[in-house]
Amino acid sequence: MPDELGFDELLDDGGLIARLLGRTAAGRKKELLYGPDLPVVLLVGGPGMGKSRLLRCVRDRFGPRVPTAYLDCGLNDCREQAEQRPGSRSDVTEALRRIAAQYGDWAGDGGKIAVPRLYAGLAAVAAGDRLAHAAPLVDEVSRLEGLLPPKSFWRGVLRGAANNYLGFLSGLVTTPLAGPFINALLDGLFARLSPEGRAALAECYGDYPGAGGNPLAGLRALGSDFQQGGEARRIAEGFLFRALRQDVDAAYRSVRGRLSRVGRPALLLDHADNSLGRRLLRPALEDRERGHHDRLVVLATARREDGGRFLHRAGGPPARMARWEPFTGALPAWSRPPGGVPDHAPLWRGVLLVRMPVLTRDQQKCELSRLRGAQEQPDTAVRLRVHSGVHRLSGGRPLFVTRLGEAAAALSFPATDDRAGCTDWALLDARVPAGDDGEGRRVADRPVADVLIDELVSRRPPEELPPEHRGHWLDLLTHLSVAHDVECAQTLMRAVQEGRGDHLSAYLIADLLEDSGWPRCPRHFIGDLGLRRLLTRRLHRLRDGGAAWHADHALLQGHYRDLGDDHPDALFRTAGAHRMHHLLASDGADLVTRYLAGTFLTRPVADWCEELLAIADAALIGADDDRYARALGEIHVHGDTRRRLIDRLLHAVWLTEDRTQPLDETAPGALRGPLRGLSEELARIADEAVRDQGPEGADVVRAAEGAALLVRMAREWGDRAEDKQPLRRCGCTEHIGFG
Repeated sequence: MPDELGFDELLDDGGLIARLLGRTAAGRKKELLYGPDLPVVLLVGGPGMGKSRLLRCVRDRFGPRVPTAYLDCGLNDCREQAEQRPGSRSDVTEALRRIAAQYGDWAGDGGKIAVPRLYAGLAAVAAGDRLAHAAPLVDEVSRLEGLLPPKSFWRGVLRGAANNYLGFLSGLVTTPLAGPFINALLDGLFARLSPEGRAALAECYGDYPGAGGNPLAGLRALGSDFQQGGEARRIAEGFLFRALRQDVDAAYRSVRGRLSRVGRPALLLDHADNSLGRRLLRPALEDRERGHHDRLVVLATARREDGGRFLHRAGGPPARMARWEPFTGALPAWSRPPGGVPDHAPLWRGVLLVRMPVLTRDQQKCELSRLRGAQEQPDTAVRLRVHSGVHRLSGGRPLFVTRLGEAAAALSFPATDDRAGCTDWALLDARVPAGDDGEGRRVADRPVADVLIDELVSRRPPEELPPEHRGHWLDLLTHLSVAHDVECAQTLMRAVQEGRGDHLSAYLIADLLEDSGWPRCPRHFIGDLGLRRLLTRRLHRLRDGGAAWHADHALLQGHYRDLGDDHPDALFRTAGAHRMHHLLASDGADLVTRYLAGTFLTRPVADWCEELLAIADAALIGADDDRYARALGEIHVHGDTRRRLIDRLLHAVWLTEDRTQPLDETAPGALRGPLRGLSEELARIADEAVRDQGPEGADVVRAAEGAALLVRMAREWGDRAEDKQPLRRCGCTEHIGFG
């Protein structure tokens, strides 16, 4: 995947990143966007949208021009390091140490950035472990010395202060000495500080809660708060992040910095909606709300469209929250909304949400052509079918597009158009060539569906998913690929988890999916078409002969049969229609045709058409696809004219709604013909009723209105099919149509 795929207008010289940082990727100076009160920029979008890739692009392209640090908050490295010394480390302090080390290694204009304020705070934390003996305390403080560049004023002062006492304390290994150690370290430090150094620490730690302007008291309080844990530790960790930001600001405010540093420094936080990321973002946003401004450009990623629940007070995100989508013209205007009360204002006030861009149809085609390279191009009709399938499955998600393109490039296509060889299922079965899995591991070639499930679902389960359910999270989602509303999903979950001690409810699963960045669809529990196709394919292959697929549909058929066919259903109007949907998906169309023929004259036509649309939104997998032949009346169906028309209409609608391939040019006619034929049937019934009841009879009026409605439906549904649109749009088919 080209690193910049889809990011041109974000990364170019006049784009958002260059204007935020004040420098282009080539190093030219740009006018800075926004004033001293900077927003935290949250790049939002679900799995496969390229958030991590964009941060890597920023690091690689702009990192040589401005000081840049990168941290993946979704990894366990910082937590594992902290667990080695829980009394003097946390995942936040380890994260800050890593960030500071990257600024200390930067070799661009202005040189390395020293972090003496952060060093002093981390030293106070390291020296404050009440249970540690002298030798471990000495080692822990010494471990931090690498944060300060050699020959710097601060390194000499701090090392000298420490050395006066470490030699004495290192011999006292039998008794915990946290109190004497931290007192000795800090007293020695402040005794040797120059006026410049004392002012720097006073500006920072004199402002610590309860310090009263005394930096020595502030550092002692910080070390003590860290040891207390809980909210006190959170305050200490947040203040350490402020100390780091003040160090970075000081590097720009110094005489050398003003002469040599251009633009703004950057901090890139990937997976920042995870626990570690939230604990970094929250204090930064709170500080900026209180007026503690800094010049650090924080670019972070989040999966939810609203940036994450931690940004919002109860009641959800406000309509006025600052949002911007690339490719909409002008860069986003942002300023902090007026009227906020520090410590009570929601965090979203300091955030600019940038929605990750989906790939346009043209960008998708270019990427597919690039991946095919010099290989022989397939027949035009086949190529268009492949492009259409990639668009349907991907919805423009860059990772989907590239992985499907890699698999399609390895296929040998037939010389002529072949529907069966170009369906979504055939495309998902195509194998991605052997290569790197993106995390440094070599993998053999395998079906692209397996690759995508691994990358989109398995590698990063939801953070709040209980540990006891992580082993079967993918299996639960796989079964839920056949569910619609939460009631339907919960019915499946009760059966699938029968016999387990701990159950995961469909209500919580829906919440976890939303937190993972997957969209919601009012008509499908798995609200993304591509993900649902991946899980459907996996469900059908979970047991031989599609047994798991058929069992889940049979279970739901039984559930809705028990409710009674006329029981109201939120999505399908009746439980009978919901049952017919699962029957159509698993056992074919004959019984469904009989049901629709039986309700044609007993339901209002509008309701009957709505039920038909809901029933026909069913996946066909693992069976021969004769739907075109049935829709065109090429296969004989037993029954009267009305039943044959309904059978043709059912298959035409099924083709249009279960879009596993582009619609054939015969699809609009296949829809219009049966609808008009059924309209004629109702017109005939109306004429017969006139003779029996007169022109004002209730049956006459109902049949005449139904006949007129079916004529209108024939026109509207046919027009939608000509535009390649679904007959009834929902959240996961919104991107389909017009080509």
